[in-house]
Amino acid sequence: MNKKLLAGSAIIGVTPQKPMFLHGYPHVERISEGVHDPLYASALIIDNGLTQIGFCAVDVVFISGEITERVRDRVHKETGIAKQNLMISASHTHSGPVTFSDIFYDPVVPKADPEYITYLVDKLVEVYVEAFQKKKESKIAITTADGSGVGGNRRSKTDAVDPEVPMVVLKDITTDKVFALSTIYCMHPTILHEDSKLYSADFPGNTREYIKNKLGEDAILLYHTGPSGNQSPRHFIKSNTFDEAERLGFKLGEQIIKSILELGDFQYQTWIPLSIRQASIMLPKKKFMSVKAAEEKVILVKNKLEQMRRGGAPSTEIRTVECDWFGAEENKQLAEMAAGGKLEQVYQSVLPAEIDIIGIGDKQFVFLPGEMFVEYSLAIKEKSRNKTFIASLANGVLAGYIVTEAAEIEGGYEASNSIFPASVGQILVNHVLALLGK
Repeated sequence: MNKKLLAGSAIIGVTPQKPMFLHGYPHVERISEGVHDPLYASALIIDNGLTQIGFCAVDVVFISGEITERVRDRVHKETGIAKQNLMISASHTHSGPVTFSDIFYDPVVPKADPEYITYLVDKLVEVYVEAFQKKKESKIAITTADGSGVGGNRRSKTDAVDPEVPMVVLKDITTDKVFALSTIYCMHPTILHEDSKLYSADFPGNTREYIKNKLGEDAILLYHTGPSGNQSPRHFIKSNTFDEAERLGFKLGEQIIKSILELGDFQYQTWIPLSIRQASIMLPKKKFMSVKAAEEKVILVKNKLEQMRRGGAPSTEIRTVECDWFGAEENKQLAEMAAGGKLEQVYQSVLPAEIDIIGIGDKQFVFLPGEMFVEYSLAIKEKSRNKTFIASLANGVLAGYIVTEAAEIEGGYEASNSIFPASVGQILVNHVLALLGK
């Protein structure tokens, strides 16, 4: 076989065409009032003649298992690419529409609009098929950038972070120009808060703009969010504004471009092995506190928040406790649902959890559902034999956060609104490591 590498990329708008509920901040009714910057879906197909793999990154808060399967089925029929070889991840912008109906324990959040879901599925199929049709002879390099300074651990400035930004870089073999770039960054895109009522991709949209300005209009960025349940720009921002989203998005883009420009010609390969491993696993369910205890927790956290406000505590500390209050309210709702047996519908909609590992050369790219704490990303990377990178919020939803045992004991926002115990994090880590070992 004459070995050569083909790759194609495409980008398409997925911004809703009407006002919709903006999903991401608990107990806040936000209806969009316009568009600040468009929401996009970007796709990349890599074909080494033996295997084809596909990545798709979307500017929405969640990608459900139902959306994933509908897109995979149609793309497979139109391109022949194996369904399990197609990845779809959400950037997790909190300034986009509702895309998953069964997270209904926040009474403010409406069900996903079926019309928009159909529109989104159509667009994801379209962008994948376009990327497939645009395949051309290419060369590939894999490197990393340093994302430090854009954000950190939102619970504490000194707790775990993962600033490493892996990058899969594709060049047209004829023009020697970069035409596609797939990245992963462990950071919540939450510079914009609940007072913003415009559609926006948050800072990843600005990173995309920066890269296009530096590499040319044809350079397409796929931005995947890594495990970042406890990661945010909270302690790194001057304000919750679009100017700040631009500042930090450009800062990340600058680091990415710097690493790309440092790549030597010898680091690009004209052919590379590709592989896929996949597993679906069931996960244990969480045992909730009594409804009475949950009600008492709401009162306790609310009183703490009021005391901090009266005492003039720093805004970042107030925001943390504000979120803890949101979490306590959701925990009460979950406790009521668990007591009444109403949580089963949620579990049925999110389980089993899908684990995917894409091998590109000797590098491994793990795709996991859910908002995992960054400690689990670090644990996988530390124990992997080969260089491994982890994307989250992919190919399905795990309602709530996947927290650490320490966070579960602390009982803050993330632990309060999770429907899974902290042990699930280690279960996922163990399954990933087992797949990596095969």
